[in-house]
Amino acid sequence: MLQYFVERNYKSVFAKGHAPRLEYICNVGADVTTMPRSMHEHKNLAEILIVDDGAGIFIIDGERYTAKKGDLILYNSGTVHDEFGGSGNDLSTYCVALSNLKLANLSVNKILPDDLSPILPSGEYFDELLNIFRAIERESYRPSGAEVANLLALALVAKICSLLKSHGLPRREKIPSVTRLAKNFIDEHYTENIKLEDIAQGVGSDVYKLAKIFKAEIGISPMRYVALRRIGEAQNLLINTDMTVTRIALSVGYNNSNYFQNVFKDFMEMTPKEYRKRWTK
Repeated sequence: MLQYFVERNYKSVFAKGHAPRLEYICNVGADVTTMPRSMHEHKNLAEILIVDDGAGIFIIDGERYTAKKGDLILYNSGTVHDEFGGSGNDLSTYCVALSNLKLANLSVNKILPDDLSPILPSGEYFDELLNIFRAIERESYRPSGAEVANLLALALVAKICSLLKSHGLPRREKIPSVTRLAKNFIDEHYTENIKLEDIAQGVGSDVYKLAKIFKAEIGISPMRYVALRRIGEAQNLLINTDMTVTRIALSVGYNNSNYFQNVFKDFMEMTPKEYRKRWTK
């Protein structure tokens, strides 16, 4: 028999006075890549994803990343990102979201230090981490399993904090550019009736120059980014609230509900109501 004594005087990764709460877990199979999540952010949540199969291209805070099987993807609260962006290859993931998360030396609902990449290879710990995600999922739908699921989520966070110290990759240096200024402008004003001329004026750039540089650096035009921000936040509201489609349209910058539904269908190949039903079934 082997017996191990646990260190008693360890330093917790969690700040005192906060009780992190597991808000949800998603098991997103390859079939759901037909319903991609467009640009969105979570104001009061941190998210942890693990790619359990396939690969995909993600846009995170204006940067393009490739994530493959075994990679963790970490989103701080307020980080604008898409999911299953670009071309996916049978991509499937698990996602855990936590609120009221306060780690030592980080602000509330931040899991990722500013100097580290949001993509974290799990390496030899992949099976161990994937099993934690699966255990959280099992407990989440069991009667009286909520507390166990929450504690497993905290264990997951603690493990990831350890991995960040030993395996974290440096974040790409954010070079100030007209593209980043334009992205920030759009993120602040996408619910308003903005045009390309407004964006260019807001960042002090020529319209043609802005459109060319923005597409070269992010891969899409500024106005498509506006549309993706609106659609992404609409998806958030469809999945996580019971707001009416008309109210959601107004919330994301569309004064005409019918026009919003047409735009949504063009992007998603289904209506907002169909999207809500398929995602939340």
